[in-house]
Amino acid sequence: MKGVAQVLHGAFIRALGASVLAHSPLSDKPLSLDLALPCPPRLRVYLYSLVSGRGTVRSSEYKCVLRLRGQPIGEYASFDQSGGRFVIVAGYRPDLDVFVLWDAVLHPRFKSGVNIQVRDSVVHAAAASGRAEQIKLLPSGATELVIACQSPSLASAIDDRIAWTGGYEVR
Repeated sequence: MKGVAQVLHGAFIRALGASVLAHSPLSDKPLSLDLALPCPPRLRVYLYSLVSGRGTVRSSEYKCVLRLRGQPIGEYASFDQSGGRFVIVAGYRPDLDVFVLWDAVLHPRFKSGVNIQVRDSVVHAAAASGRAEQIKLLPSGATELVIACQSPSLASAIDDRIAWTGGYEVR
């Protein structure tokens, strides 16, 4: 039986198809990908289940709960930005075939269990039309572009995520 990470990572890899030259094991968190040009050459993907906020205070949103492997509850951590890999923070909703991409740079340090959100109307619009976006003003004052897309649009959504973040740079 496959774990959640394997299902999510498998969907991400299938969506990118022949662009994927190599990847880490599906059970690894995060997932590392090497892609063929014109895609960005090296990605590190933190992929989470996209869950509905229905029945909660924020019932008009979908969210992902951020947690890193080995991160103690209540402790702060950061996404690994090293090794020349561009970091993607994403959620996936299999029943809608919708990926949501957030800007990892704008979430540099977070407590285990904190969540990031997207309006449900954006997710539903992406499910209906293939792609939708939301501009969010974060508490830090930064503006974030959140991109939602279906599998066929994932490669172009990643390109747009990178462009909006400021480009791909090897660190």
